[in-house]
Amino acid sequence: MKAEIKPTEKLDILEDNLQKRVKSVERQENRLLVEVENKEKLERIPGIERFEVDNEEFEGIGGRPVDEEAYIRIESKGDAVRAFLATVDGYDLRVLETDREWDLRNLKKYNPDIKHLKFNKPKEVLGIEKTVTDLDSNLEKVEIDTDESDIEPIYRRFLT
Repeated sequence: MKAEIKPTEKLDILEDNLQKRVKSVERQENRLLVEVENKEKLERIPGIERFEVDNEEFEGIGGRPVDEEAYIRIESKGDAVRAFLATVDGYDLRVLETDREWDLRNLKKYNPDIKHLKFNKPKEVLGIEKTVTDLDSNLEKVEIDTDESDIEPIYRRFLT
């Protein structure tokens, strides 16, 4: 099906991200025209404000297109929610060793490029300069604000 997308920002980056997830992408002024198998896929891509399919308009997830790498450690539901919010905020996550495979699988619905690293500490050689969780390192900490009361509803809605 064909869809017309109105991006939130960074049209070039969103176009690149979409290339990997849809059949075709065509740029038309400040919008993107895509050929996609199902509209649900577009509802999960960060950087889409709204889109139209068959003259019906749908809300996208909003946020920023994913383009900046950051480390994260996922050890709880709260960490998984912070990972989700960081993804919507435009961070391409590198997840340090975790047993939370379910959360990782669900996060990949929003960014299939998320990487699960098989080590516990950031590696300088990767050149990643940011972190979403405290890692006892000299990396820049990205603040992702979450209220304790918001964790369970966000987790249920987006990560199950």
